Amino acid sequence: MARPTRGAAAPPGRIGCWPGAALALGLTLTLLAGPGQAQSRTAQRTSGEELPGATLESVLTVARQLSPELAARALDTAAARARVTVAGSLPDPTVQVMSDDIDREAGPRPNKMIYSFQQEIPLWSRRDLRRQVAQAGVGQMAAQAQAAEAELAERVKVAFARYFTSHEAVRRTADLHRAIHGVAQVARERYAQGRGEQQEVFRAEVETTRVATEIVRLEAALRSAQGQLNALLVRPADAPLAPPERLRPLPAARALDATRLAERARSGNPSLVADLSAIRGAETNRTLTQRNWYPDVTIGAAAIDRSGFGPPGYQAWVAFKVPLQWGLREAQSAEAGAQAGAARARLEAREQQIRSDLAEAVAGFEGSRRTADLIRRQLLPQAEALVRSGAAGYGFGRVDLATVLRAQHDLADFRLQLLSAEFDTQRQLAAIERLVGGDL
Repeated sequence: MARPTRGAAAPPGRIGCWPGAALALGLTLTLLAGPGQAQSRTAQRTSGEELPGATLESVLTVARQLSPELAARALDTAAARARVTVAGSLPDPTVQVMSDDIDREAGPRPNKMIYSFQQEIPLWSRRDLRRQVAQAGVGQMAAQAQAAEAELAERVKVAFARYFTSHEAVRRTADLHRAIHGVAQVARERYAQGRGEQQEVFRAEVETTRVATEIVRLEAALRSAQGQLNALLVRPADAPLAPPERLRPLPAARALDATRLAERARSGNPSLVADLSAIRGAETNRTLTQRNWYPDVTIGAAAIDRSGFGPPGYQAWVAFKVPLQWGLREAQSAEAGAQAGAARARLEAREQQIRSDLAEAVAGFEGSRRTADLIRRQLLPQAEALVRSGAAGYGFGRVDLATVLRAQHDLADFRLQLLSAEFDTQRQLAAIERLVGGDL
């Protein structure tokens, strides 16, 4: 570290008669410089136009298109639709070819051939009931696919909000680093002019290094956020992302009424829709099980070829199963009834859980939004005014270095607290939208 020289003359062109005013003006402009540069952001947007990550919509589109979970759910739904046709179809018929001999009391017994065909026919609307059970399964699979999509959307929304706030935290801490570096420069100039202490120079340089280490930590957090977002986009963890431009806007306060949201969730939450389909399937299956007390019939016909040793013959028959296994059918009925009751109980439990989660998420959302508004409207302007006052006072020697550094750190901390509150707001909003089954 170079040792600053006390008492150096002011360089040509400097306003020698007002050194305090020049220092105060330069320090104030340095400390209050806006976070980031518009020109660099424009260049970043131009270079990252084709990459996902600039907006939430860009990453959601990629996630929905490439998600293996959603692809698997779509295939499950297609399989369930195919089972509807299977459930409504008749069983395969039975064709039998039998060789037998002709009954004779004397002499050789020539051969005869019997060609038979029989078909089992379900009665008592069993085929319709089985089709209804399969259709309920289709509804359940489709609702579970929607639930998987809603959960994926929530994870992507939270990951994008973390990516945005991590990116902004690095940028704003870099602004703090530049500001502290400006303070250190002013401290060196004050010391060179004989108006400051060497201890102030060392203190400012230590603070500059400390902020630099914080930037390293925040950059690691940013890489972690990028990796999480890339994983949801089915991309390598270190794949490049476009710089995030903005968080999505928040809904109006009237849209966050917990009672209305609970009503919307009852009809829109995919998990509740899946439970309702499961109840319909279980109730229909119980009705189908009760029909097992009534037998199906099997009809058949046969043609007899006596190979010239007699006229051809024919057979026809009707068969049915006798329901003698009373214990089996009673157990089947009990099982179907228990399944229907369990499905209703799961629906009630899920409704209660959703109401509870909604109330918690809405309260958290309102708290985070109010916190962000308070920081944005009051704390930041107050902290910026304190920085301006401290910068002006330090330039004239009326305020010590510790006060200036503390004011600048407070301003940076408030900016980071605002980012944290905005992230919490986005996280709670994503949870609310998953619970109600759609965007607000």
